[in-house]
Amino acid sequence: MSAIRIFRPKQHWSVSPRTVLPAGLVLRLFKPQSNYTVVLDDHTAGKIGNEQVRVIEVEPGEHRLYMRFIGLRRSKELRMSLNEGEERQFLCGTSAFGWPTLREASPEDIAQIPGTSISEPPTPADPISPD
Repeated sequence: MSAIRIFRPKQHWSVSPRTVLPAGLVLRLFKPQSNYTVVLDDHTAGKIGNEQVRVIEVEPGEHRLYMRFIGLRRSKELRMSLNEGEERQFLCGTSAFGWPTLREASPEDIAQIPGTSISEPPTPADPISPD
């Protein structure tokens, strides 16, 4: 088996002239941050909320991954190829306009993600979404 680990850090919003747009500001101020739906190979693989880690065990091979939020809002689709026993880490978040984002985690990101090795599963203290 191989694994895909997705981490969603807490968003720290700042208000500046660059980020203050009417629609974006309204969403940030009045809409609580909801869970994103994790979509793997066109099938729902669960949900992920702020400061949560989602680990998905998958068969080796080609996979497609994206985040979906309220209907048509979705992140860019990422395509990857996994070998037997390989693990890939990703970070998801929210753009300035309230759309989900998804990218492969850098080595600096990985150092800050709890339980970043498949041989080191998240501990019970790590916030993991049950769905």
